[in-house]
Amino acid sequence: MKKLICMVMAVLLLASLSAAAFADSGIGVEPGQHMADFTVSLTDGSTATLSELLKEKDLVVLNIFASWCGPCENEFPEMEKVYQANKDRMEIVAVSGYEDDTMEIISDYKASHNLSFPMGLAGDDLSYLSVPGYPTTFFIDKSGNVGFIKIGSFPSAEEFEGKVKTFLAADYDGKPLKTEQAVSILPYILLFLALGGLLLVIGRWCLLKKAGRPGWHSLIPILSSYQEYDICWNGWLGVAADLCLLVALFTNNLGLSPVIHHVLMAASVILGIPQSFKLAKAFGQGKLVGVLLMLPGLKEITRFVLGVSKAKYQPLASRV
Repeated sequence: MKKLICMVMAVLLLASLSAAAFADSGIGVEPGQHMADFTVSLTDGSTATLSELLKEKDLVVLNIFASWCGPCENEFPEMEKVYQANKDRMEIVAVSGYEDDTMEIISDYKASHNLSFPMGLAGDDLSYLSVPGYPTTFFIDKSGNVGFIKIGSFPSAEEFEGKVKTFLAADYDGKPLKTEQAVSILPYILLFLALGGLLLVIGRWCLLKKAGRPGWHSLIPILSSYQEYDICWNGWLGVAADLCLLVALFTNNLGLSPVIHHVLMAASVILGIPQSFKLAKAFGQGKLVGVLLMLPGLKEITRFVLGVSKAKYQPLASRV
């Protein structure tokens, strides 16, 4: 068991290092550096060129977004308010960096969200930028230098306006601001998955041992599922439940209909209902524990508690 815990801790360490590397990855330009001139195509058929914009404006805000991005959608109305109040001295150019977005999609997006500032596609001139996520916003001052980079959305018009006023102020000295990154949920997701995996492995290890099965089965996902379901019901239905869940997680990446994802998730839960109640009964527990064994997240916690507690496995008299 000690070796198993050490192995899982090593995985957690690697995950945290990966998250740190992700957060510190280069964008392609840093605050204080000169922004290479670029030209992007806009929804009205025209183009926007940085050097031309800076001849008339004191600040250009380049926003790189995606049409499906929720935080992008939330911050655009706030940007619009600030833009209307300062458009005589600043320009916002919002371009999609998502490869599947088309000019038609962005045109409809702009119209449906009542946005007046120029919008279009990032194109080849901005391909050297490696944005870590959408949205990412670049503030480019009168001298053509990057004054500030925001990774993630602005939570309010006041915060966005505060940054705009910094670069439009009469006493602006050209000194760049440090890059800011909105709170990322990636480390929390990795931690949740790692802890869930740890609880799952230890919980199944203990359950299988109490049921007279070799604990090493818990290290092999499909075999572990088969063995756990088989100690109280039908092992193959457990495998089917896990496969439904696994395929459901990949349906969005495969571009399939969301309906397929929801159907597979429902099938996974339904297949696991009899197993959950029978497993609870096999350990002398009531229906409440059976319900907890059905629910994602709580399932791993409940299995872990049953496995490490003094609960004893009682073979059921009959199996379905």
